[in-house]
Amino acid sequence: MAAGERRGINAAWDEVAEDFSAKRRRPWPSLSDLGSCKGERVLDLGAGAGRNTAEFVKQGAENVVAADISAKMLGIIMRTASARTGVVDVVRCDAVHLPFRSDTFSAVALIALIHHIPKKSDRLTAMKEVYRVAAPGSRILVTAWARGQLRFAKKIPAMLKSRLKGGEFGDACIEWGKKAKRFYHLFTKKELEETVMDAGFRIERSHGERIRSRLFNENWVVLGYKTPDLGGV
Repeated sequence: MAAGERRGINAAWDEVAEDFSAKRRRPWPSLSDLGSCKGERVLDLGAGAGRNTAEFVKQGAENVVAADISAKMLGIIMRTASARTGVVDVVRCDAVHLPFRSDTFSAVALIALIHHIPKKSDRLTAMKEVYRVAAPGSRILVTAWARGQLRFAKKIPAMLKSRLKGGEFGDACIEWGKKAKRFYHLFTKKELEETVMDAGFRIERSHGERIRSRLFNENWVVLGYKTPDLGGV
């Protein structure tokens, strides 16, 4: 990811951090797909203000690393009760370059993160970094905004324009209230599955998720795993 892109993403999230935290308190609905993380070391990548981090702590995780590009988001986590348990470590980083040792985490959550990374190559690099830091036999949960939503129909001309300029169809800038515009790459289900598999993970299951809409899938959810190390057997 280029330095300018990194600064832009950081600035956008810093700008909306307090408002985002106030409106996003409950854990993500599909987080339950990951199962219990009791006694595990968990990476919450793209942790935001920590709503999923708090759920991992509640489950009894041994250690939760809350990683995000936004310093203000991480500052909010540090003010929470979860951070005072001694279980949570807060790390500011770019998902494309993870500052963790290989084979470290037994569970990784990328909730509403991958769609904020510009460029297909960088999204794959980020997933490969996750594969590197995930331990053999670990689980991974990835969610992304779905492209085929009626509310995004008005974005189609901009997506086509982006494609003609050398970008990717599915790229869109979406407003957060009257504040910052945030970059999204809106995924198809197949595209998200391929991104996860191309990084080396195997898929256990994938499905659509509806939170407010009764007609359209708003998110795609992929539960994958890293093949266990059989020790040469």
